[in-house]
Amino acid sequence: MLPRVRGAVWSMLGWIPLSGLGILCLLLVGPVMAYLALGSQDLVLLALCSGYLVLQVVLMIMVLLRSLALLWHLRKSRSRLPHGAEAERPYWLAPPAPMWRWFPFVQLHWTWLQPGAEVRVVRRDGQDQEEIVMHRRGVYPSVTREFTVTDLLGLARIRFRRTQPGEFQVIPGVGRLHQQPLLVRWSSGDEVSDPRGDPAGDRVDMRQYTRGDSPRTILWKVYARTRRLMVRVPERALAPRPKVCAYLVTGPRDEAAAAVCRVLLEGDMLGPEWRFGCDGSPGQDHQKQPAMDRVCRSAASRQPQPDQVLAYLQKAQQDGYSQGIVVLPLDLAGRDEAIRDALARSPVPVQLCLAIDGQPDSKPRRWKNWLVRPQPAQHLTLQLRRAAQLWRSFPGQITLVDRRNGALLGDLQAFARRSA
Repeated sequence: MLPRVRGAVWSMLGWIPLSGLGILCLLLVGPVMAYLALGSQDLVLLALCSGYLVLQVVLMIMVLLRSLALLWHLRKSRSRLPHGAEAERPYWLAPPAPMWRWFPFVQLHWTWLQPGAEVRVVRRDGQDQEEIVMHRRGVYPSVTREFTVTDLLGLARIRFRRTQPGEFQVIPGVGRLHQQPLLVRWSSGDEVSDPRGDPAGDRVDMRQYTRGDSPRTILWKVYARTRRLMVRVPERALAPRPKVCAYLVTGPRDEAAAAVCRVLLEGDMLGPEWRFGCDGSPGQDHQKQPAMDRVCRSAASRQPQPDQVLAYLQKAQQDGYSQGIVVLPLDLAGRDEAIRDALARSPVPVQLCLAIDGQPDSKPRRWKNWLVRPQPAQHLTLQLRRAAQLWRSFPGQITLVDRRNGALLGDLQAFARRSA
């Protein structure tokens, strides 16, 4: 109830055509005009105060007219939504309202409240366009903008919000993951054997005869030509390609992990038979487009779900999946140990992929630690050390992936020692 009342009061105050600076100037001009200009019959002060009041009224009228024209245009227009936008990359739309740069003394700008995005108006191809950079992936039912109409001096202002309905999807940004040979095919076995041969390996190779070899395997024709005893040996047995299940663990800062999952799905890196699941939506998908929708909808879940990932892996084991890939961020919202315990109880062998944004510096200068605020790279180093300590006894392989440059950084423990 309280947030609704607060929002209603905020909306009502936004229609008062005065800014904070304008109210402050009126509070100063009023006493000066009442006690000095009129009381002392100071014509100079009277002229100055009257001129300011006239200017204030003119600016308020101009801002009000521009706001009414904007409302009329917003009611008639049907601007597009950012369908197919990618998080953390610019996307251009036609502006929801004309800028009217010829309108005197008035400026117009707006921000996105929901979903969160950075917005600015740029000039492209000779036209004004709304450039947006979405902060986070997701599936959103509408766009809420807050418009602000103000004068050039900042004395008058009107602020209001408008919601444009319409569902659209924002996919995770991949950074440079597509520009590098990002991930080995964790799911792949060896090359496919000849379908006409025995899956255990045919006797197509040969080596020199040694004591104990069966005489039936001797290549007598080779002996006749070379006078060397050679025997047939089986070819190396080929490893079968396992059935792979992948899972995304969400968190407050999981955009890099979602980007890795997007690359896995779009690059067909999970083999011919795969399934995908993630926190926030029970079940699984085995087709690319529904799995990508699941990745986008996982943005609503900012807390890891240990019970859900364990149930997913148990179900995968029952369905014949022999390998699991779990992609997770460094920040697990304080549920690190619960996630570790759930993955340790997995009936399917699990490989972990920790996704980060950027690499820490090699060694920060110790004497600056008490003079300078810790930088993001130093904070990342601390997170990597905690993660290395957390997953020290985990039986599966743990790989670091950097979304910023698309590099595989190798084993977590070794990288944490190098960056220490």
